[in-house]
Amino acid sequence: MQKNLKILLLAISILLLLTGCMSKAQKKAIYNKAVPIALQYMKDNFNADVIFSDKYEFLDPMSSTIVLYGHMSEDKDATFDIMIDHKTFETSQVGGSSKVMDRRVKLDKKRTTEDTKK
Repeated sequence: MQKNLKILLLAISILLLLTGCMSKAQKKAIYNKAVPIALQYMKDNFNADVIFSDKYEFLDPMSSTIVLYGHMSEDKDATFDIMIDHKTFETSQVGGSSKVMDRRVKLDKKRTTEDTKK
């Protein structure tokens, strides 16, 4: 009985160590640091002003990623999510509705056209 209890406590301890156990305050601090980075990324890469919801999630322990959710300020149906590594604060991926993703394609084509004219 005592051996089983020790094994159970050891397993719980290992699980807690692997999951990272961040407090709500730590998660909120990371969120507050990630939002301005994501705002600038969306402005630079999608030429869009966006609004982030208070909803976010951490993909720990699989990766050190925070996922932010939002929409374009002029269109609530143009939703997206953006993944940011919360250790380096680099954007890794953006996904969303076609209203958002089409803006990136158009902006990329415009840049490519301007580059070839030079």
